[in-house]
Amino acid sequence: MAMRREWLRILIVQDRPDQLEALVNVLGEEGYEVVGARTAAEASVFAKCESFAVALVDVQAPDVSEVSLLSLLKAKNAEIQMILSPAFATLDSAKDVIGERVVAYLKRDGSPSELLSTLRQTFRDQLTEYTKELEIALEERDERFRQLVDHIKEVFWVFSPDQSEIWYISPQYETVWGRSCASLLENPRSLWNAIHHEDQPRFHTHQFAPDVNGVQGECRIVRPDNTMRWVRIQTVPIRKPNGDLLSLAGVAEDITERKRVEAALTKSERQFRQSSRMEAIGTLAGGIAHDFNNILTAILGYTELALATVPKESRTQRNLQEVLTAGHRAKHLVLQILTFSRQAGQGKKPTPLHMVVREALKLLRSTIPTTIEIRQALNTEATILADPTQMHQIIINLCTNAEYAMREPGGILTIALEDVEVTEELTGAISGLHPGSHVRMTVEDTGSGMTPEVLERLFDPFFTTKPIGEGSGMGMAVVHGIITSHKGAIVVDSIVNKGTKIDVYLPTVPTQVLEPIYDQKAFPTGKESVLFVDDEETIVRLGKELLTQLGYTVEVHTSSIEALRTFRQDPHRFDLVITDQTMPGMTGEALSRELLRIRPDLPIILCTGFSHVISAERAKALGIQGYLMKPLAIRDLVPIIRHVLDKTSSSLAES
Repeated sequence: MAMRREWLRILIVQDRPDQLEALVNVLGEEGYEVVGARTAAEASVFAKCESFAVALVDVQAPDVSEVSLLSLLKAKNAEIQMILSPAFATLDSAKDVIGERVVAYLKRDGSPSELLSTLRQTFRDQLTEYTKELEIALEERDERFRQLVDHIKEVFWVFSPDQSEIWYISPQYETVWGRSCASLLENPRSLWNAIHHEDQPRFHTHQFAPDVNGVQGECRIVRPDNTMRWVRIQTVPIRKPNGDLLSLAGVAEDITERKRVEAALTKSERQFRQSSRMEAIGTLAGGIAHDFNNILTAILGYTELALATVPKESRTQRNLQEVLTAGHRAKHLVLQILTFSRQAGQGKKPTPLHMVVREALKLLRSTIPTTIEIRQALNTEATILADPTQMHQIIINLCTNAEYAMREPGGILTIALEDVEVTEELTGAISGLHPGSHVRMTVEDTGSGMTPEVLERLFDPFFTTKPIGEGSGMGMAVVHGIITSHKGAIVVDSIVNKGTKIDVYLPTVPTQVLEPIYDQKAFPTGKESVLFVDDEETIVRLGKELLTQLGYTVEVHTSSIEALRTFRQDPHRFDLVITDQTMPGMTGEALSRELLRIRPDLPIILCTGFSHVISAERAKALGIQGYLMKPLAIRDLVPIIRHVLDKTSSSLAES
């Protein structure tokens, strides 16, 4: 019986136009001949003229016209396979017509991929049926068989009973196995020999047994170029009526993409768990930062007050200035913790790179094994316009990678800084560079080095040579992104078993003269009345003493509820409210809402060391005019107070 084109033809009846169009397009791209109709009447016109192998009828409420359509389709092709909507399952008139021809009922929330899988299975089932009849009427059905297997993506084959000969192999074999069909005809065993050696036992043990019953399973195929494809193989023994083995048919589906997606999902789940852990650590770090900020506020504030009372150039002043310097270093450390916990970002500002390098090396020295010698040659104090936290991140990443390359044998880690004038000639050799003054940071190790293949993919996201659990593959991608955002460039040279040298070029800016740490005359004074609220006794005492010395009238409270009660008694008594965010009973945000509800024009400065719920943008949206991150140094707080008060006075005058 000659193969008719109906065996590749699908009729779709779908009363939802958008889904109909999507299905027609998807199945058409799969190589099927698809006819689409919105109604049973429209589909009947097609059914009267031609036959179909599969009919997909998905309508909300089937009636007589749909049942008549099923009858017509079955009359045209008694072997038609039908995929119907669930409504047909309980329709007795439909069941009487279609009999056993329904292969599946659609899910209401099913996806196009699920439908495509059902269709593929339907054609595979037909294929198996035809294969069993192949030896009985081989010549009559040969053309139909070939057309069918040539239009499916799976690899299909037929072996002789002893598997010494291959009687048929579909063209898809060359795509999946990466070998020619002619080579398989010469050596039939090569189909099985291509299976990865770790997967072969599962197939060879049963596949070549005297009483073969077929096998099913997933395995890897190693292609001649050493690339691998995942396939799912199923073999079916074709037997004579007396039970003797006639042939052995097999189907292999390429599931490489599915495996890739599964691996990606597994990796995503692992990254999510890691992200959750990091989020928990970040929350903990933020809580520590909050408490530490209150301590630092007292240290910085009282030190600055003490500096105003001691003789200049005295030993006491010098000692207090050292305390203040250490306090500000601690303040920047807290800022890094808050940046880690996603509560703050420093932004770009003039940054002496050598200072960032020194700070990073202090941290690294305690974590890098003593078998690795750290050498530094910081030959410049040039300033760059950069985010100090991101520069710190670059140094840590590069040095950590160098340490990993020297972890077992040990070695030398060298970090150098030097001034470089980038010429037009150099910009041509290094992509991303622009002419002008730069600082070049070199990180060099004597470790294992990298192959050209690894070097080529160094900056690819998620690429890593480290074992699972030791590297996310994002480190160098992040480094490259940061350097690019700072208008710089990175150059990597590496030799296997010799080491790696990385040069980072960053444009410099004119060095700024730093202002004195403490200058009492620079602080503006005032005569306004201030309500100062913080649950820490040390902080409120400091606030009152500081603001009183500057001329303000200050009332302090350690309870936000008490502060609100005081304000309600005389709302116009205070010119400014300064409140902490994290307080028991009522947060600074809640207190600010109540105060502004009573007096909308009230200037408020909100201070916080750490908060998940408040930010500068949110505070501004609430009508809060000032927002400060703790610890509060005089140099930060006093100018903000004056700015907010003067701005409010100006606004009132204009109105």
